Amino acid sequence: MSDELERAKANERRRVRRLQMSAALGGVGLTAAFCGVLMVKRGEGRTVIAGGVLGLLGLCALAVSMVLGMLNGPDSDTIRVEQAKGGYRDNVQKKRAVSMAIMPLTSLILVYLGTRSAWAIAGGQGNWDDWKMAALSPVVSGVLLMMVTGFDIRGDRRLKRLLEDELTLSFRRSALNTALGVALAGMVVVFVLGLWKPQAAVAAMPGLMFVTASAAGLRYWQLDRRAAGG
Repeated sequence: MSDELERAKANERRRVRRLQMSAALGGVGLTAAFCGVLMVKRGEGRTVIAGGVLGLLGLCALAVSMVLGMLNGPDSDTIRVEQAKGGYRDNVQKKRAVSMAIMPLTSLILVYLGTRSAWAIAGGQGNWDDWKMAALSPVVSGVLLMMVTGFDIRGDRRLKRLLEDELTLSFRRSALNTALGVALAGMVVVFVLGLWKPQAAVAAMPGLMFVTASAAGLRYWQLDRRAAGG
């Protein structure tokens, strides 16, 4: 039994290292994509081409890091090691709630760029890069909402057993109710903006989707902290 636990610990250390490497790759990719966008918007000639290539490589690196992150998620060795420590289920639920709170902060720059691109498109001055950025911004909000609803783990029975119980389902309902309230209030604001300046209403949509998803994620995290006594 001790040998099996030691092997599980060694496998878990390797998994964590791979996960850290994929996270670092994602950070490099995000930075490269951001720099590429700036080069395209502010450069000329070859600088624009280099920026486009850099941005594309950055997005590819980001996509690869996400795939690697999913492939190197918790496995049976992780469960064995954490169960030896005790409280594994609570730790998994806490980490997921924290990730929902952190994700909006890490996505602000993408939403800002998406809003700028939407403004340019609505004003008839958008280019292909603006269309790509405007399309990328709502994806961030969609991913966060998928995490809140549990849609991202619907095919993983092991994670569903760890993350879904009566308490977390109540968190989910409350978070989605909060998101609905924010969305309704935001739609009123966007409607008023549209009456004043239609271009502003279009540009505000990425922000509205982001605020709605962020409200759900932050509400879930707040409830998790309250339940943990934090």
